[in-house]
Amino acid sequence: MGKAKKPKVHKNQLNPTGLVDVGALLNQELANGKSETPIQAIVDQLQSASAEDKICGLQTLATICQNDVNIAAVIESEIVRIAAALLVDADNSIRHATAGAFRNLSVLSVEICEYMVDQDVLTPLLALLNKYAGSEWKPTFDQNLQNQMDEKSDTFLQAVSLLWNLCESTSVALDSFNQSQLLESFVKCLDWNVYGKDIAVAVAQCLLVISEDNAASWRILVNFGTELHSLLLLPDEDHPTVLLRTVAAGIIANVPALAATYSGQLLQTLAKTLEVNHRTALGTVTSALPLVGQKDVAALEVIEDAPMEDESAEQSFQRRRRADLPSDVELEVRNVGWLLQAQRIAAEILTNICSTEEEEWQDDMDDENLSEAESVHDFDAATGMNDSLENTDKLPVEVLEAIKTMSLVEKLWQKAQPIAENVREILEENDRNLVKRVNNLRAAAMLCLHNLCNNITVEDLGGAEAVYTVWLELGQQVFQGQQNPKLLEASTSLMRATLEHLRKSPELFKQMTESDLQLMLNGVNECQDSEIRANWLRMLGILGCLLPEPLIKLIIDFVLVTCLKEQDLWTVSEAMDSMMDIFADNDWPQLVYELGMPAKCKELDRIMKAKLKQSKRELNERYPAVCTVRTNLSRFCKYLEAEMKKFRPNTEG
Repeated sequence: MGKAKKPKVHKNQLNPTGLVDVGALLNQELANGKSETPIQAIVDQLQSASAEDKICGLQTLATICQNDVNIAAVIESEIVRIAAALLVDADNSIRHATAGAFRNLSVLSVEICEYMVDQDVLTPLLALLNKYAGSEWKPTFDQNLQNQMDEKSDTFLQAVSLLWNLCESTSVALDSFNQSQLLESFVKCLDWNVYGKDIAVAVAQCLLVISEDNAASWRILVNFGTELHSLLLLPDEDHPTVLLRTVAAGIIANVPALAATYSGQLLQTLAKTLEVNHRTALGTVTSALPLVGQKDVAALEVIEDAPMEDESAEQSFQRRRRADLPSDVELEVRNVGWLLQAQRIAAEILTNICSTEEEEWQDDMDDENLSEAESVHDFDAATGMNDSLENTDKLPVEVLEAIKTMSLVEKLWQKAQPIAENVREILEENDRNLVKRVNNLRAAAMLCLHNLCNNITVEDLGGAEAVYTVWLELGQQVFQGQQNPKLLEASTSLMRATLEHLRKSPELFKQMTESDLQLMLNGVNECQDSEIRANWLRMLGILGCLLPEPLIKLIIDFVLVTCLKEQDLWTVSEAMDSMMDIFADNDWPQLVYELGMPAKCKELDRIMKAKLKQSKRELNERYPAVCTVRTNLSRFCKYLEAEMKKFRPNTEG
């Protein structure tokens, strides 16, 4: 959430200081022969006695981190460890530049954050934050510069954002924070009337990460229920307020005692966040975005920054600061990004609320403990299908009522929809960060709907026909060329969950043709992701319980052939588990004979048994489920063999 400034020399590059042109500086260092590499040039500056040199070096570090090709060189050097000490430098401008550079570096990946922790960035970072906790510091805002906060306050903002990224990426950072006794001082910064919305939002985001599954934080946060609850009552005055209110709801949801106390207000807050029309916001901002693209410089170029006559150092600094102010359109882009982030977080909170303990697998079971007597069922056509989804409500009554009265299913479905093509194209050309946030929102909404499908009845989802419509629309979106793997996995997961609800509604699939089915078969063949293949294959098994015999034969043949080639054990397990359900209501002896199922299933049983011994660690919490499927497959093979002994094939035609 940091306000790292954007230098005018290159589009979309973050720069926390706005002092000099990085390209010119780097070229000058190399031309003068002071260093052999750009990284060494920065190191030389960081170790210089001159404050200006250190700040220039930090500015360069902040900018080169935006290019992936530079990251390996950064990691191979000692630059992070050297710069870390500058977080507690006596010069406030150096501290500011260091926090901004590290914040920029930390957003790149989890691995980078782990590396930063290994380089002992946490020790000076926590020391820096402790200085704020031990003082009566309050920000000041310059009304002549878009209410930008003073440098000391912006340093705190950058430092909190850095801590947030580190705690989200590694438990070492979280453990260090737990021991720092900073939590109470952070809570007071949620007072946006004093600290401003930028700081309040950044601190709230940090607390959201810190409070997740962290009992040590709960013992402190439970004492601040009144303060957190007051944030739930904030009006919809702007997108930053919506984000702050939503993140506060997330913190409350993370603390069991607070979640129980404020459950009703919590759900109302999430509903209000999801009610905001993000398409309208995106449409408004994209109408101005092409102007931004025309204004920005496409490539790195030197910009003259010669001091004006009779201009003091302070006046020069203020002039540069004013020149780096974001435009109204850039501010609106940021605000829309915050709205998308708020709605994604709201969907994620609902996902957790709508998850039940029954969905968690015990990971301490092994194949020795899974005897045949403990299998889900002995395979027998007379026992009926192995229901993978009961049509019962599993959520608390108050949560279920809130979902229905606040139309949360409908709101989530709206967030899951693709944005208009012209809007997407403009975003792709001008601000891919917003595209990423739109995709993340859609994926979060679909994951939440997936959880709802698993925990409430088809009637509470709107009825079988409404659920079927959702399944069809998702299929159309997927087959129209959905390329984003994250979205494709979320879409197929939700398709699978909705299809589970339609097992007892075969009449809805009367119009399905072989060409329709072929689209799904192609989806499996063309898919490179094992999780998505598993979703497709599971859906094929469910359709095998709903479609006429010619299509069922096509499905079974495809599943068997595909599984014999499949390398991922979980995918095979999902496919076979679903395929065996096809035989719950019908023995299909002619199909079994024509497809040579006994031999193929026996070979798959052998493959699964061999892979199980090698894949326990890789499967993790899925291991017991795969063991159960493999046990059932062994029984299914015996069942098929027994059926074929009684069967007299029809050789006519």
